[in-house]
Amino acid sequence: MTRAIDVALDLMFEDLTAGGVPLPHVEPKKWQTWDPSESVMLFAADGSGMGVWLDLGLSEAHRLAHLADQVQEWAVGELARLGRPTNWPVCAAHPVNHPLRATVEDGRAIWACPAGAATARPPVGGLSRDEA
Repeated sequence: MTRAIDVALDLMFEDLTAGGVPLPHVEPKKWQTWDPSESVMLFAADGSGMGVWLDLGLSEAHRLAHLADQVQEWAVGELARLGRPTNWPVCAAHPVNHPLRATVEDGRAIWACPAGAATARPPVGGLSRDEA
């Protein structure tokens, strides 16, 4: 049986790949005690890790946005460790100011400019190399 967090992480890994962010090693680990939830550990190549979790009590879109926020935090740490720019995914309207943020709009998890710029709002899991 496929867990919901595995499906959601696959979408996140599409976005990480589009942005040239190294993919973490994933270890299934039930560390989150919130019920109902699913959790895993993400590990970088240097062995540093971070737990991420999916709140199964939320709508699918809110689950995905919540997980995207956590994976983004992991990615920023990994990019900093590698000495690379940490504004992932890049906000086209403000590329040197901030990254996009995961949010829910019209029942879909999307990446949006936190300052409200009217730019492309790709779905989480749908970044292209141009957007990431």
